[in-house]
Amino acid sequence: MSMWTALEPPATTVAPGDSAVVRLRVRNTGDTVEEYRLSPVGDAAGWASVEPTVLRLYPGTEATAEVTFAPPRTPDAVAGPSPFGIRVEPREHPNEADVVEGRLTISPFAELRAELVPRTVRGRRRARGRLAVDNLGNQPLTASFSTRDNGDSVTVEANPTAIQVDPGRAGFAEVQLTSVNVSWIGGVRQHPFTVSVLRSGDATPQELRGTYVQPSVFPRWVVTVGSLLVAALVAFMVIWFQHDLGVKTQASEQPPAKEEPLPQGSKSPLPSAPPPPSDPPKAPSTVPSPAAPAAEQPKPKNPGGGKPAGGGGPKKPQYDPNKLVRIQSGLGMYLTTATDQKPEGRYVYTANEIRNQPVWDQYWYVRPLPQDEFAFSSSSEDWAVADNTREGNQIQMWGASGGKASLTTGQMTSNQKWSIQPIEGADGFVRLVSKDGGWCLSDLSPNDKVLQVSEVRPCGALPADQQRWRIVS
Repeated sequence: MSMWTALEPPATTVAPGDSAVVRLRVRNTGDTVEEYRLSPVGDAAGWASVEPTVLRLYPGTEATAEVTFAPPRTPDAVAGPSPFGIRVEPREHPNEADVVEGRLTISPFAELRAELVPRTVRGRRRARGRLAVDNLGNQPLTASFSTRDNGDSVTVEANPTAIQVDPGRAGFAEVQLTSVNVSWIGGVRQHPFTVSVLRSGDATPQELRGTYVQPSVFPRWVVTVGSLLVAALVAFMVIWFQHDLGVKTQASEQPPAKEEPLPQGSKSPLPSAPPPPSDPPKAPSTVPSPAAPAAEQPKPKNPGGGKPAGGGGPKKPQYDPNKLVRIQSGLGMYLTTATDQKPEGRYVYTANEIRNQPVWDQYWYVRPLPQDEFAFSSSSEDWAVADNTREGNQIQMWGASGGKASLTTGQMTSNQKWSIQPIEGADGFVRLVSKDGGWCLSDLSPNDKVLQVSEVRPCGALPADQQRWRIVS
């Protein structure tokens, strides 16, 4: 080997947007004059520059070159260690080329940009917008959302309530707005609302302001035209009835004949009185005869089959804890969990029927517990139960908090226990209500056509089919 090389220091750290310098020492250990060409290699080569790029050395002499690293402040400069190398190639002895290796650590930085798309949404009762989050930093970030409607006329929800975004990528959430009252008449109403985006590790959220435009069902000109039509209809009816009453009066009433008075002092004889009847009619009895007793009416029968009415309701179904079932929503989606994810804390989804894919599990055990409560455990891991996580309202799979024995004794936390409430006249559908807060298990698949994490929402806050379920064998 006709050369000796060394890096000083062999490892360094640099912040994106800044620069760092290491020195490369090269010594000619041969017996001839040699020219050494220097070039950076490796992942960090795009951010490295060498000065000078050529060292010409006599035998036994040494020279130094500076290697400068200047990564940009962009997501491309991913945080963490990155190896690099400086290739040293002798011109006279190219077969003795060598690569001097070092390590460059890039410091992390966080930068987030969020916006409402669009900022103004429109709808008579409901409206939807999108929330876009761009990760401009060089490390993954988690963004959580909170909403404020600036009044009591509109409810605002973000779904999901938190997302994780990789460097240089964008994440999206849906903003759902629901008006408390429909505006029937009165033009257009505007409701301002606010969505706060908080990056993990940051104490100050970024606030995004939007406007929900709510048009009335009937514009003002419809009301004016309708009032004129109603007034015209009332006038027509008044004229019609007056004309109809006048016609009936002329047809039924005749003026009395004019009476001719007898002349006073007339010489004409008065007419003779009629002869008296032979048998005058008897006066009717003043005491009425007693009325015949009314026939006894049969008493109405009890439509309940002889039992008093009231207090009934749909019969609560029974469940076999050792029999596998599927849990299907009113939208036709099945409750699903992915068995290839982490053992605890994995999400519970709703999805179409899945066949021949063992990593997706759509079969459950319904575990009856004391006090008319139930737990839902996965068929592939019967120790794990569907858990209302409380934070974010998401449903995840966790081990029963009281151990496997609690699947019989019920000694587990309330967010792992459910009540099954039959719905009268709903063809076997039931509500699955969390014992922690009393919210209903909800199928949010209309918001995501691929997969949607299941959540608990207030009962009645969503369309009925999204909050009712059928437990099928």
